[in-house]
Amino acid sequence: MKQDRYADADNTRMTFQSARIAASLRALDQRQRTRARAAADSLLDCLRGFVDAGRVPLAAAVGEHTSPQTWRQYQSNQAGALDDRPGLLHYYYHAHTTPGSLAQEHGHFHLFAQLGADAQGINRYTHLVAIGVDARGLPLRLFTTNRWVTDETWLPADRLIALGEKIAQAQAPDDGPIERWLHAQLGVFAPQIAGLLRHRDRRMATRQRSGRRPGLLEDRRMHVISECLVSVEQQLNTFDRAIH
Repeated sequence: MKQDRYADADNTRMTFQSARIAASLRALDQRQRTRARAAADSLLDCLRGFVDAGRVPLAAAVGEHTSPQTWRQYQSNQAGALDDRPGLLHYYYHAHTTPGSLAQEHGHFHLFAQLGADAQGINRYTHLVAIGVDARGLPLRLFTTNRWVTDETWLPADRLIALGEKIAQAQAPDDGPIERWLHAQLGVFAPQIAGLLRHRDRRMATRQRSGRRPGLLEDRRMHVISECLVSVEQQLNTFDRAIH
């Protein structure tokens, strides 16, 4: 695999400066640019909606009067169930310390693509990205995790990127505020998510080739595989400069 000049071969943290994000946006074709712009507009609409309602995104997921319990998984009342319908977003929020957590990080959302049921009728899913957020629910950090963390069906980066792009566009009219918020983030942070997933695969392939970690996907010593810091303000400003 080609080395990413923005990340060391076996380093968890990646850096996405505005120039890099803008370059990835300018490389999109017109149809993709339209979709990216729509995702940015949707994210802004979500923010305005939360402000107008006097709410914060995190409350939409865990409840207005709830103090989240460590490790408990939260969804809004309008969240779709994990079922046998492939291509839909599944998610939950929970709070616990992870490698790379920031001081102001309250917890994180895990976002999954549903894959449908297997031959035994067990519903399958694959992990797209985790979003570390502050106490309001605003994104601070994106990261990918090892297979054992979420007990997912492991898929290669290119398939995950395609699934993420499809799901980002698949908002339903009856989606709740937090569902629209998460769909929009899949679209707005697509450059970082793609980079993190490809770096995840590079790191795993490098370690597997060495022969030192044959059971790498179940290795509890590897939890977070790739991560980067994000800012809604920086991302939207970059969109404004790169996509008109």
